[in-house]
Amino acid sequence: MIKPKRTAVEQVEDGAAQRALNPISSRQAISDSQAEPEFEQNRLRLKADRLAREAQDRVKKSGGKDV
Repeated sequence: MIKPKRTAVEQVEDGAAQRALNPISSRQAISDSQAEPEFEQNRLRLKADRLAREAQDRVKKSGGKDV
């Protein structure tokens, strides 16, 4: 049986409804193998910066003692 074609408006509404039901899984994820080298370098730099900030925060919260 042939399904009738849906209009663009219906497709957009269905997509919005699906994202509303599960917003986390509807986000596009880029796998490491698909990432451009510049993207990968930037991601690693930002991750290192974040880890350094978190380490400093942990040291400050512990009163200057190493964790």
